[in-house]
Amino acid sequence: MLKNISQVKKYEQSPKSIFREKMLKKALLILLILVNFIIQGSHSQEEVPNQEKNKNSLSENPVKETKLPLEISEKYYKKEAIVEFNKAVASWEEGNVDQAITFWKKSIEIDSILWVAYLGLGQAYEKKQEFKKALDSYSEYLKLAPPEAPDRENVKQTVQFLSHLLRHGEENISGGDYLPLVKTKHEGKELYVRFNLNTPLNIYFFPTLADATKYPKEFENAFLAGADVWMEALPKLKFKIVDNSQVTKLSEKEAKKKEKEILENTQIRVVFPSKLTVKSKNDSSLVETLDAYSYPIIRDKKNFRVLGKIMVSPYIYFQSQIALPLEPLSKLEKEERLEKVKLIAAREVGHALGLWGFSPNPNDFMFEGEVKEIKLTERDKNTIQGLYELNPKEKEVLTNK
Repeated sequence: MLKNISQVKKYEQSPKSIFREKMLKKALLILLILVNFIIQGSHSQEEVPNQEKNKNSLSENPVKETKLPLEISEKYYKKEAIVEFNKAVASWEEGNVDQAITFWKKSIEIDSILWVAYLGLGQAYEKKQEFKKALDSYSEYLKLAPPEAPDRENVKQTVQFLSHLLRHGEENISGGDYLPLVKTKHEGKELYVRFNLNTPLNIYFFPTLADATKYPKEFENAFLAGADVWMEALPKLKFKIVDNSQVTKLSEKEAKKKEKEILENTQIRVVFPSKLTVKSKNDSSLVETLDAYSYPIIRDKKNFRVLGKIMVSPYIYFQSQIALPLEPLSKLEKEERLEKVKLIAAREVGHALGLWGFSPNPNDFMFEGEVKEIKLTERDKNTIQGLYELNPKEKEVLTNK
């Protein structure tokens, strides 16, 4: 089931699983309705004459009707429209979406109050990712469908979801990139932020000190594997792991001093706290770096509460800190845990590289909802490539030295 609009911002959703579940549910519903009106049609010849009068009054004077019948049959709706609807269902089941759309549209042309046809049309347009048309069809369905229609609540949630996706316009969903959406605010201005890729970006993993929880060493390799996905789009991009072993061998006072020196030349800092909120009983370089505001949290409602969080100093976008809490990760098996670290790293490093917004397209890796596969789409690649190709003379771009 799709989340409502307030939940969209908080929870990651899998577009593929959502669409699959919705399609199955709606296909089953249509099949049930289909069986219903076939049964009703077999009795239509036995109806008394005034039933024909009822059917005509529904189709010709829908405004006067306060409620349309839930039963789909010739008793209430035009026979020709039902026939076309029938063809649409058959085409949909065969996987011919375009043909199904043609038949559903024809069905509506014949009988504009055949509410269930709008449901079919909406799901077909959603399947084709023509979200504006899908939203219009679903909205019409909600206007006409009886209050007790079994799919009404799901459609309401879908309408909220699609309205949310379309808030930036359909061009940002179907266009070649979503570059206009990745700007961030700096000193009251909206601008683009990117790194200078002439030198490697340093990644520092906070070692196990007084204020960081011990984590499996393989997490570092998993994190780097996730970060490396962006090299597909940015060939000049390179990462360098900063050795943290020297810090652990020093006294607490010397360790703090050494770590502070390291952090001044580090672009991405990674910490694995036991929980999301990292607290310390003493003054340390780790706590100082957490004096920052937060960007959207990656969440996965099905498996665990919070997956990752990226924080950045209000004025230094080139020293991002990424926190991956161990508590939820510990609930997974080892292999799944490492894959999840890769996924979180890829997403959060995407933000750190300059994609401070999200894509509204459910297929994109940087979609604002849940994603389950580390795979950049052409739109993802075009967006980050476009960011790093911007001319500072034409666009406001903030770049580190």
